Amino acid sequence: MMKMILREAVEKDLPAVKSILEPWRASDPGILELVHTLVSSGPSALAHCRVLEADHVVRCVSLWVAEEQSHVRLLALGLGPGASDIGADTRFLREEIMEWADLGVSKVTAHIPDTVASDLIPCLRECGFMFEGICTTCRSEDKPWITFCKHFLYRSIDEAEVIDFLRDFLVNLGYEVRREGEGFSYRVRSEFRLPFIFSSWHRVTRSGPDLILHPPARVLEWNELETLFYPFTVGAGSEKPLLIPLEKKRATDLIEMPRDDNHQDSLFGAASVAVPRLLPGTNVACSDAVGVQGLRKGLRVLFYVNRVGAVGTARVEDWLWEDAATVSKNLLELAWLPRPNGRQASDTPCPKAGKVLAVRFQWYKPLKRPVRLEDIKSMDHTFNPQRLRSVSPRLFGSIVEFAGSAAPRGVFR
Repeated sequence: MMKMILREAVEKDLPAVKSILEPWRASDPGILELVHTLVSSGPSALAHCRVLEADHVVRCVSLWVAEEQSHVRLLALGLGPGASDIGADTRFLREEIMEWADLGVSKVTAHIPDTVASDLIPCLRECGFMFEGICTTCRSEDKPWITFCKHFLYRSIDEAEVIDFLRDFLVNLGYEVRREGEGFSYRVRSEFRLPFIFSSWHRVTRSGPDLILHPPARVLEWNELETLFYPFTVGAGSEKPLLIPLEKKRATDLIEMPRDDNHQDSLFGAASVAVPRLLPGTNVACSDAVGVQGLRKGLRVLFYVNRVGAVGTARVEDWLWEDAATVSKNLLELAWLPRPNGRQASDTPCPKAGKVLAVRFQWYKPLKRPVRLEDIKSMDHTFNPQRLRSVSPRLFGSIVEFAGSAAPRGVFR
């Protein structure tokens, strides 16, 4: 099983890093010299050149600098051959986003040359970056630069607040908004439209518990907003996070364990972007299906390792009910099918005995230290990892706070 290493670039990586970032040089002639200077001098508190290595090959590169007012500028992002084929592109960018969230960043901005845009934009969009603008000239020899940005919100809202949140967000983006019953319509304000472009009205309406965007008509899923504004959450105060218990041997193959699991605080200290991290090669976990309810994309997950404690959190990307006799043969080849749009939560009855819940997860983040069973029971005496498959939102928050991972650690706060 392939494992990946996320780390700062070192001098031996320079040939691979320069090769991956070569397409940027036509638009930014100084980018490779900047990479060489940064790698040769080593990372600072504000500037980083990071790589994702898989099978001893550098697959992805990022070059970024932390600026004032909680802002990070992504100076370059490069994907090596085959990176998207093994999922290294989105894995790498999600890890960077979680690192920026730890630093208390409010916004990341990336100016992408037109020459590399087609390769990078699908990855950027999947990880929550949004188009912000384009810089161009009328000279045919000059290629445009495309600006993408990623916003970070460190809060949660209830489902009932989503429509107001969405309306305020669109106003801040420069849209004209008008109220219509329980919903609203929106279009780009006339002063922000390009010449010869006419903007039609789009609508957001309610249909039961769902929000419908049209035209074209489709349901807005909560995880779309949660990805756009990570670590933002919707409904965190009401829905129950999924609990996945694991044996330690399986856990060490599947997820990254807290660094002080071996009580080596004095050696490693707090987590840092300068510390290499080994990322497991799969993101599929299995659990007893009995009693599982309310699944949805983006639902928070708590991982509990027997005889260790709670060790990390993630978010559900997808799930399947599988036969216990066959699911263990090859988790990576399960028949993941597109889920019908708008299926916010699972309305399927809990399956009979003999079925296993297979969960594909993303945004995994190890806690800063394990939270032992006795500590969890002091928060909620009914907690039993052998019987429960969900935890209350209050207990989830208490565990994360107890582990010391609730607040950003970093440069800006």
